[in-house]
Amino acid sequence: MFQSVSGGTNSDANGNFSLSISKIPAVLVLSYLGYQTKEIEINDVKENLVIGLSPLATALEEVTVQARRKINTETAVLEERKRASIVQDAISAELIERTASITTTQALQRVTGVTVTDDKYVAIRGLGDRSVIGQLNGVRLASSDPDRSAIPLDLVPTSLLDNITVYKTVTPDKPADAASGIVELKTKSVPEKMTFELIAQTGLNSNIGLGGNYNSFWNSEMGLLGTRINKKDLSSDFLNLATQYPNGLSSIQDMIANSNYSPSGYQEVNRVNTIMKGFDPVMTTRYRRAPMNQLYSATFGNSYDVFGKHKLGIVVGGNYYRRTADIYQGELTQYSIYQGVVTGNADIFSFRNIPNYITPNSLFMGKYQTYRENTGTETLNYGTLVGVTYRFNPQHEVSMQYLGSWGGESIATNLNGRYEYSGLPGEVRSTIHSLKQTFRNLNTFNLQGEHKFLKNELSPRLSYNVATSKSTQNDPDFRFASLVDYKPRGGGWYRRPIIGEQAHFDDYVYAEHLYALTSGYVNGFGNYGIIQAEPNGRRWRNLNEDNFNAKADLSFPFRLLGEKQLFKTGFNYLFRDRKFTENQLFLPGSNFTGNKAIPLYDVQGNLDRLVSNEIVGVVLPKAGQGEGMMPVGGFLYNSQKSPNNYKGYFETNALYGMLDLKIAERFRMAGGVRFEMTNIGSAVDTANVFLDPALTATSPDGTRIPLDPINPNSVYKTKYKPFYSVNATYTLNDNMNFRGAFNTTLARPELREITNVFEFDAFQMGLVVGNPNLKNQYTQNADFRWEWFPAKGEVIAVSAFGKRIENQLVKVFNLKTQGLAATYPEFPTIQFQNDGNIGKVWGLEFEVVKNLGTLYDPLKNLFLGTNLLLAQSEIKKSEERYEANRSLDRYTPKNSPLFEQAPYSINAWLNYDNDKSGTDLTVTFNMVGERLVQINLTGEPDLYTQPVPYLDFVFSQKLNKRILFKGYAKNIMNPAIKTVYANPQTGGKWYGNEYINRSYKRGAEIMIGFTYNLF
Repeated sequence: MFQSVSGGTNSDANGNFSLSISKIPAVLVLSYLGYQTKEIEINDVKENLVIGLSPLATALEEVTVQARRKINTETAVLEERKRASIVQDAISAELIERTASITTTQALQRVTGVTVTDDKYVAIRGLGDRSVIGQLNGVRLASSDPDRSAIPLDLVPTSLLDNITVYKTVTPDKPADAASGIVELKTKSVPEKMTFELIAQTGLNSNIGLGGNYNSFWNSEMGLLGTRINKKDLSSDFLNLATQYPNGLSSIQDMIANSNYSPSGYQEVNRVNTIMKGFDPVMTTRYRRAPMNQLYSATFGNSYDVFGKHKLGIVVGGNYYRRTADIYQGELTQYSIYQGVVTGNADIFSFRNIPNYITPNSLFMGKYQTYRENTGTETLNYGTLVGVTYRFNPQHEVSMQYLGSWGGESIATNLNGRYEYSGLPGEVRSTIHSLKQTFRNLNTFNLQGEHKFLKNELSPRLSYNVATSKSTQNDPDFRFASLVDYKPRGGGWYRRPIIGEQAHFDDYVYAEHLYALTSGYVNGFGNYGIIQAEPNGRRWRNLNEDNFNAKADLSFPFRLLGEKQLFKTGFNYLFRDRKFTENQLFLPGSNFTGNKAIPLYDVQGNLDRLVSNEIVGVVLPKAGQGEGMMPVGGFLYNSQKSPNNYKGYFETNALYGMLDLKIAERFRMAGGVRFEMTNIGSAVDTANVFLDPALTATSPDGTRIPLDPINPNSVYKTKYKPFYSVNATYTLNDNMNFRGAFNTTLARPELREITNVFEFDAFQMGLVVGNPNLKNQYTQNADFRWEWFPAKGEVIAVSAFGKRIENQLVKVFNLKTQGLAATYPEFPTIQFQNDGNIGKVWGLEFEVVKNLGTLYDPLKNLFLGTNLLLAQSEIKKSEERYEANRSLDRYTPKNSPLFEQAPYSINAWLNYDNDKSGTDLTVTFNMVGERLVQINLTGEPDLYTQPVPYLDFVFSQKLNKRILFKGYAKNIMNPAIKTVYANPQTGGKWYGNEYINRSYKRGAEIMIGFTYNLF
């Protein structure tokens, strides 16, 4: 820029720039992060100037506050990476915008070695969930998922971020439980001058089209801010019924009898009925008109001089997006070596059998159930950022940030299908409906400070960060129903109890259709070795987690070997407090209710009528009955809470010491030791819960008591244990580094995983049980990287890594089956366990970011970026898993890849940026190799996702100085997304045949809009 003249410009990646002035002489001022500012007087017109900048003597070490650094461009993040003491990668706000990444997880897919599952769950080099730590401005993010040890990265809008940094090796000042890495989100920093930006975009999903429909359900409207979801919470009147009428209908009958059948007794019945009939009378999905997808964003920032030399910086941002997607007529197939029909209802049953053409020498799987899938999803997310920085002087600065993010989601799934080889005389149809809404919230507040005690370069320095965060997830009235509809040739008969004097007899009733809600048992659990498994029902789940994190670092520079060295020490304290509540309501027609399937026949298999006022509620005496007769029945939802309510805490404390040494002019070492302790505990709420009859017995006073009481308290505690790290960097020249690192890390069990609860999960179709015997996973990590920065904004890098994992925490599906003798559906237990075998992961990473103009001048506006991960993982199968696979496949491999470990992932992008025309075009490509996503213990091979190529196109065009027209088309090719039964490394085949479990297309997403910059 020119001194005393408004306006200026930025150089390109190679330092080239052009600037016009109205008069001379003029003073040209040049500045760059980490270099001395330079002023040059221009006295005459020159076509070309070559100007060099000198590095600051202390380079980046003299920057007092990390949040003050402007690190929102690719050039800046690469410069920081070059100067770092550890192996790290990053994606800047500049590239995030060019790839049209709306959520943090979408942006992370562009980082080398990072893979994302379900657009939510992040893995680094194949290890995810508990092995990945999420931080916001240096402090830990609270989890909002009750089922997974996952960080809510998809809740954080990228428009509020400067960059995302992924640390793949660690020093002792970073958490030791980052077994695979740390994802650091850095919010927008305070600008040096006023900025104000507005973004508005709209678009659609190609599966829906303009004005099209998507699958949803009645009363699924979330409202503008998603808060209508929370209005479906259980009322206090309903919850109070649990203590007023602990035995449900029989307690109400007793109440009426004790009131001498007075009007007040019947008034109370009417009150109860009003409560019971207050739920949405819907269990099925239906299509509705889809709104246009929308995205809005606003950001303001400025710096002010106050009290003379003090500096005040403010940044405020907000983001809102809403989009719909729809899967239409996807394919879902359950293959099995078994055939036959088991529903848990004797009316619809045929014996299991293995077809005689299946032998160990002729391996083949038949279609057991086939479905067409229709799933509609509506997602809403909005957030706000407020940041304030106050600099007293160059030695002292404090800053505060608040990030609030809210998200709502509605998912409606309908599966329409049949049993393929039922062995019954007639068609057996199967229909599944899933209606789920979720509202999530994340609020984080942190206070940071940087204080340099002296003015000289060897002054001690104190930095601290105190943060509180709160996350919630509310799943009100999640409804799930699996209905079997059998139409026998010539009709069929079902048993119906006779009410009245012959109440001990049953009547056989003719019907054209026979019905059942599929339910079964879990073998090998409970006092009798069996427990009910009921996927059908209505569930309310709520998680609240408060997080407090405090850390302080004290740095002591000193001189040794003629160089400036650094000793650093500090502590980190983390405390999480969690409360989880759940209520599960059985449906009328359940195999585990008193009348079993009778209500299904009353409504002729109509699931909406099943939960309507026609069935739900106390049935009052009909006209003609004798005065004073008891109500004849009805259906009441169980109002007691489930046995899965718990409270828990998660506490860690760490102390560390480390050295950052410059051993020689070009050789740097950073490392030391970190001591961490673990204290995790939980307590299950056992008071006034609804107990599964399979786990209870009747006491002398008539109440239900547990047969096999569990220990409601779980505690896992360790003393301080050391974790070591060393990072070595050899700088061959100013633009080339050789890096080597070794560190030890851990991964801790999550609260839910050690808590002694058992809950049937309709998504995973299994009984999730806790394991109080879990212990920490231990990982040894080794890394090597060569990186070359040939020019500004460019990098070429090759990395190698290896991990050795002890006591790996793995999810185990444990199915005890009766095989051909089974007369009901059998479901597994799902439990996390420590694998006694040693797991190994190793691989290579390649990365190239290059300005093609340096190779061929006409291509100077083109930038190419690509990265590739090649990885292998291996763990020996447990004896139980191996024998289950071997029961059908005698040649099944003894080893398996690690869960969700991809053998490769590839990212590529090509950018065209023309400053003169204001045109910016970007094409991106992403593909991830097959991943193990489900382990089967019934003889069938495991499930693997298949590689899916994603191709996106992003464009922007400057219309004038302030307005930018922009848009994107994502997933242009819209390929089928497949999950298959397979053995590893067979191209998704099982002995030459492809067995597709699920196949669907997610649709292309198209958005256009404008960006307005006021300054």
